[in-house]
Amino acid sequence: MDSKDHEDRLVMLGVNGGPVIAPGEAQPALALVVNNAVYLVDCGLDSARQLVHSGLGFGPVRSVFITHHHFDHTSGLPALLLHGWTARPPLSFLDLWGPPGTKAKARNLLAGFEDDISLYQAGGGFGPFPAVEGHDIELPADGTITPVMEDENVVVAATRVFHGPEVADSYAYRFTIKRTGKVVVFSGDTAAHDANLIALAKDCDVLVHETQDNSAVERIAAGLPGPQAAELTKHLFEAHSSVLELPAIAATAGAGKLVLSHYTPTVQPPEVWLAMVLPAAEKAGYTGEIVAPAALDVIPL
Repeated sequence: MDSKDHEDRLVMLGVNGGPVIAPGEAQPALALVVNNAVYLVDCGLDSARQLVHSGLGFGPVRSVFITHHHFDHTSGLPALLLHGWTARPPLSFLDLWGPPGTKAKARNLLAGFEDDISLYQAGGGFGPFPAVEGHDIELPADGTITPVMEDENVVVAATRVFHGPEVADSYAYRFTIKRTGKVVVFSGDTAAHDANLIALAKDCDVLVHETQDNSAVERIAAGLPGPQAAELTKHLFEAHSSVLELPAIAATAGAGKLVLSHYTPTVQPPEVWLAMVLPAAEKAGYTGEIVAPAALDVIPL
């Protein structure tokens, strides 16, 4: 085994946001690898395939933390379980954490695949199907940072973030790595300068933050019918964060490193995002490292 396999790291399995499938891109799925255990934040389409492409595989996956119930963050869950079952080494157990509704999601996740699973079981060659335990995380309305989970590797806390009035529960997560004390924060989908997120990310080592090109929003909206354009523009502007605002957010939080993710609303090469964010960092006085990763990029911790 390569010595790098023992290093704690972020593996950016999927960094493309939104429900539209883009050729060659994968939807949100971020793997925090600690002591060779994998903790997924969100599980969008192609997460299973990206686990294989990354070399992580299914065996080390312990938990998935869902930030909110938009399907670009959850549509990869059935494949994670189905193909994780048949992998070598297999996925043996999964803890699924998230906002209210997560426990029901875990319970109902594979209801439509019962026949498919039973046929493979009858054919032999596979062990027990992975057990799935769902956990509804109830967070106080005032944004108080709340403990979520602790194991031998990490301590996880969460807070509420604003992702539009129609999304009652949208969460950001803070992982503290026990072995090193390093802190990694995942914003989830959120409006810019969310006070709860900034408190959660206070003095973190790495802030992984969603990002949006607002100029692209305007270009897309210009090609839509009037009411539809107005509705889409309102949602994207009020519920997401402009790439130009991220350095100021990182500076306010005191984040050591800023990692861009969940690129919306169009696919653009990482260097384009970096070209947009660097002048904003200079203007905001943010001197930490900024990373605009592509899918499958590895970020050491």
